[in-house]
Amino acid sequence: MTLYEALILGLIQGVTEFFPVSSSGHLVIFQSLFGMEEPQVAFDVFLHVGTSAAVIIFFRKDIFRLFTDDRKTLSFILTASVPTFIVAFFFKDAAEAFFGAARIVGYMLIVSGIWLALASWMAQSRKSGNKELGFVNSAMIGISQGIAVIPGISRSGATIATGMFLGIDKEKACRFSFLLSLPAVLGAAALKSREIASHLTSGDMFCYLAGGVAAMLVGIAAIKVLLVMVRSGRFYLFGTYCILAGILVLILL
Repeated sequence: MTLYEALILGLIQGVTEFFPVSSSGHLVIFQSLFGMEEPQVAFDVFLHVGTSAAVIIFFRKDIFRLFTDDRKTLSFILTASVPTFIVAFFFKDAAEAFFGAARIVGYMLIVSGIWLALASWMAQSRKSGNKELGFVNSAMIGISQGIAVIPGISRSGATIATGMFLGIDKEKACRFSFLLSLPAVLGAAALKSREIASHLTSGDMFCYLAGGVAAMLVGIAAIKVLLVMVRSGRFYLFGTYCILAGILVLILL
């Protein structure tokens, strides 16, 4: 991997982690276009650490409140994280195998697109979402996040869309989705810590750091844009993009 490729992949991760279009799916597609024959799972996880840093910076006040006067939301995050880890554990081997299969990503992008479009339509027809998160709804969102270990299934898209389907306010669903990403990504990083550390102490160090920093900086901007689009009711555009991108992948790769 060259420094240029690492930067491009970092930029892609920064945008697609928060835009509900599957960051892992796009990384697989671009790695395939760059001619990378082996799945770059450790590098992908490190890029996710970069976007987690963006979440921590952007939502630092919300994160502080989780440990002071908003412990109810913290309990919902912990509740959702349990099914996430259980589902991800069983899908882990299959998901890593899919990191080298661009056509699988194409099919999953189409699935994501349909899910996002339906959720957006339901949210618009309902006009408002006023249901509480609660433990059951949190667990349902956690399950959807676990399934999103499959590249092509958007993590943010699956969790936000599930929240919308459950009747939760769309902005609240977005905020919860971003905060929920932290334990999942940091858990994945812990599992890959030895492999990541070996790259950071080798000739790949600059590529990893450049990609991670790019993902963090672009991620902060992407969060702002996504929140604006959700408020304006244009969430369905991401569904349209995923469907078209999936079809294009199936045609070209």
